[in-house]
Amino acid sequence: MKYQIALKRGRNEMLAIETDRLRLSVLRKSEAPRVAAYFVKNRDFHKRFSQTHPDSYFTVSEQRKYLAYDCDSFLAGCLVPFWITVKGSDEIAGRVSFFNLAYGGMMNCAVGYHLDKDRTGKGYMTEALEVACEFMFREYKMHRIEAFILPENEPSINLIRRAGFIGEGRRVSYMHINGEYRDHEAFYLLEPEYT
Repeated sequence: MKYQIALKRGRNEMLAIETDRLRLSVLRKSEAPRVAAYFVKNRDFHKRFSQTHPDSYFTVSEQRKYLAYDCDSFLAGCLVPFWITVKGSDEIAGRVSFFNLAYGGMMNCAVGYHLDKDRTGKGYMTEALEVACEFMFREYKMHRIEAFILPENEPSINLIRRAGFIGEGRRVSYMHINGEYRDHEAFYLLEPEYT
């Protein structure tokens, strides 16, 4: 699957890449109302598998702060936070982000993602994850991408395996999810020339 870096970007985007169906964008803080609406809509749907958030997280003012952090971290080279939209729609469809970027002898990062409840089962996240990983290998020269998933999140485990990730064990008490620290299954994907 291939992507193209979008030559035309809106004032609300720091970077955008496109596939046939999707646009993945690093959004500026002016997009906080759209992002907050996405989180409010999907709050219950995401709760079971997402990190624990206070009520304030679901407000426009708080999302403005998060987007400002995203932009600063993107410029610093330590985060690539892609928001997903389906072409022909202005509604946020999900997010795939790369964090904990390590350079030098490591050249690795971790990936996290989530999708709108009404967009599941259409292959959007598979498409977004595959092209976003390709982008990280090509543009950021990453060697290894890691993913950490709750053991009972079978749709996410199936997705990560479809994208070529390989399981390598369990991270004990990895993240605070829905009120408690939970173990996660660990997966990795290597730069294609090394697989």
